[in-house]
Amino acid sequence: MKKWLYSVCAAAVMLGAANVYAQEKKPFPPADGSRHEQRMEQMENKLADELGLTEQQREQAKKIHEEGRTQVEPLMEDMKNLRKKMDKLRQENMKEFEDILTEEQKTKFEKIKAERHEKWKKMKEKFDKKRGRRMHKGPRPDHIGDFPPPPPAPDALPKPLPKD
Repeated sequence: MKKWLYSVCAAAVMLGAANVYAQEKKPFPPADGSRHEQRMEQMENKLADELGLTEQQREQAKKIHEEGRTQVEPLMEDMKNLRKKMDKLRQENMKEFEDILTEEQKTKFEKIKAERHEKWKKMKEKFDKKRGRRMHKGPRPDHIGDFPPPPPAPDALPKPLPKD
C-alpha cells in the first residue's frame, strides 16, 4: 500500500513539475522605461476623461507636463550627484570614527552594527508586510559604501522626562 501511495505522490510531483516547465515563458518588459511612460500616459488620459478636458486642454496639459519634466530632469541629476557626495562623506566619517577605536571596540562595533542591521531588516519586513508591498531591496545601485545605517535601538533612544 505504501509503495502505491509513494508512486502516486511521485507521479503528481512529476506532473506538476512538467506543467511548470511547459508554461510559456513571458519575455521581460522593455528596460527602456517605455512601460512607465505608458502608465503615466494612461493615468493622464484617465484624469483628463474624469475632468472632461477638451482636446485643446489635453494638448495644453501635455505641453505643461513635458515642460515641467524637462525642468525637473537636471534637478534630479543634481540630487543624484548630491547623494553620491553624501554617501562618500558618510563613508569617510565612518572610517575616521573606526580609526579611533581599539581592536576590541572595533569588534564590538561590528557586532552592534550587525545586530542593528538585522533589527532594521525585520522592522522593514514588518512594515512592508503591513502595507502589503515590497520596497526596493537593499541600497541604491549607485550607493557607495555600507548599507544605510539602521535606526537606533529602542534602548538607545532618549527616555522621556519623569512627570512631577
